[in-house]
Amino acid sequence: MSQATRQTRRGSTVIFVVILVLAQALALLVNAILTVLDPESQNLPGPAMFFLAFLFVLGAVWLIAAARGVYQGKAWPRGALVVAEVLAVIVSFTYFQLGDIGIGVALVASGGLILIGLFTPALNKHLVKRRSQMED
Repeated sequence: MSQATRQTRRGSTVIFVVILVLAQALALLVNAILTVLDPESQNLPGPAMFFLAFLFVLGAVWLIAAARGVYQGKAWPRGALVVAEVLAVIVSFTYFQLGDIGIGVALVASGGLILIGLFTPALNKHLVKRRSQMED
């Protein structure tokens, strides 16, 4: 069997989940930059501000690694993304209470869509195909 026929065709659900996760990672990186540069963040003590930016960058790296893992058909990112997306949905309620409806909707929508996508038959099939190819 040739290498081309053995490769898994990534479905639209897999690509959709990967793009949404990468968009969340990008948002975290932008948040890290804004935390350091935004004058309103200057109310935080210096070490706290940089630690918060570090946590944003660390979260972005984690999401990028998980997106790569989903794209490659590895099983480990599912658990990591479930935890990250449940936290995103929980945090969205804080934004709703603060009156920042736009961010709240973005977090609920992206988190919910990723959670739904992680358990679709197409993504499950992608992960199973990749696992069976590795065993061959």
